Amino acid sequence: MAPFNKREIGYIKAIADVGGHTTHKADVLNNNDSLAKLASNPTHDGKGQYSFVSIGDAPKVYIAGASDIKASINNARDWFHTIPVYTVNIELDEGAVRQNERVTAECYLESVHARLRMIQQLDVTDNTKSHQEYRMLVFRHKERQCSDERFAENFSNPLYDMFLGTDNYKYGPLGTRAKAILDSGSNDYVARADYNNDIQSMMTMMTNKQDYVFMKDVRFYLGKEYGGKHIYEDTLHWNHADPIATEANDLTHNESNNKNYSWYVAFFCTTNAPDVVAEMPYVRIDTTTHVTSG
Repeated sequence: MAPFNKREIGYIKAIADVGGHTTHKADVLNNNDSLAKLASNPTHDGKGQYSFVSIGDAPKVYIAGASDIKASINNARDWFHTIPVYTVNIELDEGAVRQNERVTAECYLESVHARLRMIQQLDVTDNTKSHQEYRMLVFRHKERQCSDERFAENFSNPLYDMFLGTDNYKYGPLGTRAKAILDSGSNDYVARADYNNDIQSMMTMMTNKQDYVFMKDVRFYLGKEYGGKHIYEDTLHWNHADPIATEANDLTHNESNNKNYSWYVAFFCTTNAPDVVAEMPYVRIDTTTHVTSG
């Protein structure tokens, strides 16, 4: 059965008298004005840095070296950040409900909107670090992933397979897996560090569109050597319009649909200097989750 379009959903909501309460829940990554750098991890060659953000709670994925063992993809990594955009608590007392809560288990996840701001500091002592090259990717798996594996269909780990490499392998910043093994149904992730996943390769490597859907893949330069441009801004919008019924606080823990809500935002950066290690800049992401219920 094809999903309802927005006009049909609006009609259903009007007939069922759903949507009396509107929720606008705000979340933020890096909520400070000190311009503290986003925590990141160095590439194996020591020349680049990368950092990941999960839109929503981090999903369960397969870990390296064991094809059937799953763990949260952030796995206590300080460079893998999460923004809990889909956590919308229920308050049954309509007189006490706040603007960031819903009033019923049955609701409509209308949309998630994100504002991104990245600032490359120019007043650094080391002039070689005042200009850098960046790559930002926004993507999700084609199949459903979830922080609760009961609702997940897929446990692929983009830290090992978000790119297509040479010799019929898929790569990520932490390692690789063979495409042939993936096609046979095995998830054999292996930690690996070679020229395929050094920073220069990952700045241009082809994305793995066999397994993932890419919403955005952009490269840009910031700093003194690039006309003084030191701020990058962008917006991301997910127009869901999905009917959901769940008593869990996390809206993605539901059997209402088979949609994958687990999106990743990946950042890579390099100075392109032979002996200078890159530094991830200040990155702030403000999100608003729009839900109607009641």
